[in-house]
Amino acid sequence: MSIAVAAVIRSPVCLRLLQAVLGLGAVFAAWPLSGTWRAAAVPGQLVGGYALGCSGALLSAAGGVFLLALLRWRRKLQALDISPVGQLRLAVYLERGGVPAAGASGPAERAGPLSLVRPGQRLLPGSTLWPSLLVLCLADAAGRRTQVLVQRGSSCAAFHPLAVACRAIAARSGEE
Repeated sequence: MSIAVAAVIRSPVCLRLLQAVLGLGAVFAAWPLSGTWRAAAVPGQLVGGYALGCSGALLSAAGGVFLLALLRWRRKLQALDISPVGQLRLAVYLERGGVPAAGASGPAERAGPLSLVRPGQRLLPGSTLWPSLLVLCLADAAGRRTQVLVQRGSSCAAFHPLAVACRAIAARSGEE
């Protein structure tokens, strides 16, 4: 049985939306956390004891701005190629213009000037293979580790063949 798969993996949209909501929530929570609203309290209004002071408000605002700034960075496309014998190759595209062509058969043909190709990857035992989510822990011969998050849906069109191939590789490495 051949387990050859070539999949382009994009970062999940729901993860980016969650990051935006958390960043905005942290920024908007800075004013109540500061405690400056106690002076402007209306009579009969309950004043809670959850205010952390200016340092807590500053940390909350800084964390929110940091999360929102991370959204501005370019999303990296990743291409995971699995050969018929189970060898893994990971290509990380550093710019949107480096999207792999549909007819390209391997990472060498897809690699543009702004891409990083890591051949000879192996699947580590800490990988998680769930029915709708794959958390792939990969390592190369030099020992550098990479984590790849693959979610079923629009982030990876070839999710099912990729999941089957990863399970086959995990079963083969478990037998050795």
